[in-house]
Amino acid sequence: VAQCAQLGLAVVSQPHFIAERGDQYLRDVEPAQHAHLYRLAAFLRAGVTLAGGSDAPYGSCDPWAAMRAAVARKTSGGQIIGADEALTPEQALDLFLRHPTELAQTRTIAVGAPADVVLLDRPWQQARNSLSADHVRMTMIDGLIRHQRVDQTPF
Repeated sequence: VAQCAQLGLAVVSQPHFIAERGDQYLRDVEPAQHAHLYRLAAFLRAGVTLAGGSDAPYGSCDPWAAMRAAVARKTSGGQIIGADEALTPEQALDLFLRHPTELAQTRTIAVGAPADVVLLDRPWQQARNSLSADHVRMTMIDGLIRHQRVDQTPF
């Protein structure tokens, strides 16, 4: 971690693997290495730029599942791996707000910026408690609607 910080490297992690494969890791990886699996908070504490990815098709491409895993650090069997590596919901969201070619930059809504936006069906202060894709009402990529939930009345 310190070497990554010293070299100015950025790290892209797939925290959902803790939820998807964590029980297998607990069986197959030496216990002394468990604390090093999909580290997150240690990189942030060291000042390393951290982003999230899916590694699809080898893992889920649901960023909400990855955010939940980054916060809970829980395997599907309920075991915790690396509790001190857990992120806050806001830190987990930030993993997926990174500019894809400039990871040190966090994307924001701004005049002239590409309209890459996710609209939720509730305020963030409520959505942060479950981090569920079920709350996504609409997704726009480069200003075009790519996903829109039709099971609700319009705004």
